[in-house]
Amino acid sequence: MRAIFISYRREDAEGQAGRLFDDLARHFGEHSVFMDVAGIEPGRDFRRVIDEHVASCGVLLAMIGKTWIDAADESGRRRLEDPMDFVRLETASALKRDIPVVPVLVHGARIPRAEQLPADLAELAYRNGVELTHARWDSDVQVLIKALSPYVESLQKKAGPVDTAVPTPATAPVSGVPHVINTAPLVTPHPVKESLATFVAATVAALVIAVGGYAWYQNSTEHAEAIRQAAWVEETKKQAAAAELQAKKKAEAKAAADVLETKRQAAEKAIAADADAKRRAQDKALAQELEAKRLAQERAYAQELEAKRQAREKAEAEEHERMRIAREKAAADKAEADRLAQITDAKKREAERREQEIDVAEERERMRQKALADDREKIRLAREKAAATLRGRWPAYNFPPPNGGLLVYTIMSDGNPACASYDGGGCLWGLTYDQIDFNRLKPLACGEQHRARWGVTGYENLKHWCNLARRLRADRR
Repeated sequence: MRAIFISYRREDAEGQAGRLFDDLARHFGEHSVFMDVAGIEPGRDFRRVIDEHVASCGVLLAMIGKTWIDAADESGRRRLEDPMDFVRLETASALKRDIPVVPVLVHGARIPRAEQLPADLAELAYRNGVELTHARWDSDVQVLIKALSPYVESLQKKAGPVDTAVPTPATAPVSGVPHVINTAPLVTPHPVKESLATFVAATVAALVIAVGGYAWYQNSTEHAEAIRQAAWVEETKKQAAAAELQAKKKAEAKAAADVLETKRQAAEKAIAADADAKRRAQDKALAQELEAKRLAQERAYAQELEAKRQAREKAEAEEHERMRIAREKAAADKAEADRLAQITDAKKREAERREQEIDVAEERERMRQKALADDREKIRLAREKAAATLRGRWPAYNFPPPNGGLLVYTIMSDGNPACASYDGGGCLWGLTYDQIDFNRLKPLACGEQHRARWGVTGYENLKHWCNLARRLRADRR
């Protein structure tokens, strides 16, 4: 059981992870530090293997560099968005089991925000982290070691004794087969009696050795059986303890999962509330922006109306002033005429005549203004009528290739189509009616004029615009 699990991304913090592994292994021992889930057997679910490795640790160190958040796969998708990403699986498994997760920041990285992480990693944003810098590496590692010591000591206290294997003699006999030594005599050139005595002695020695070997085999078998029985009892105890520990872990995992689910729901509520607050703030800002634009438009419109009103009032005031001066002058003249009436009736009549002239002049001015307005309206209507007539004579049509595109054309009095042209040679392709200056037009007519310019009349090819324009005229009739 490893107390410390180091999770890292190779392209992000491989060098720092290896250096940290060496420092922690020197302090806590290599058996207490684990790095890299490797050697997964074929056919095994790597998610379960990762979960088993993480479940057996006491604390997980999440190495986070500058590219940890945005690291992407070959398709350009963030690797954290992949549910099968090893780093995500390791960290999410630890968070799910409520195993302490310590963000270890390198290369000046910062702890990611919750909205930058998938849902199963959101809790990582709320875990206190440790920063390792190149300049203060040794002192930073000592701070981390001090923080990890309680987790390692707690896990070492919970760990049971280390199992030892029972050695098996290399020469142990196979069950049911006695160990027999080959005692076949050597053939030597001795007399028959000496050979017979030697043979008897060798046979007796072989029997003694066989009996001794059989007795040794019986003792060895009983001893091995006793060892196997003791090992079986020990294994049974270990299995019972493991089952009890597994049940306890499942209960703890369920409780941790419930706590994590409660935290997740609370985090989701907080995220939703934050998102709702942001949305409301955005809506309010948008409403304020729209209101400001509306007020600015109303202000500009009011200023425009005010400027027009002031200009109209100024013109009216000038006109009133002119009329007032004229009336005052007329009144003065009339007063003067009245004063001099006794002197001469001619002056009185002159004053009256001037007053009448002023009235006539005013009436004539009003009549002139009305006549000018009527003339402008007649000119406008005449121009609109002429434009409508001209537009009716010059329709537009999108002709197909090879001589294709938008073309304004007309039908000449001799029945030949003619396109809009400024030089009598090239048609104005692509120009609309409103874009053409009809005062400059020198139409190019199909037939002899077209032959004189281009060598063909335009009627030889059925798809030429001349043929199509003449056919359009026939269809409209």
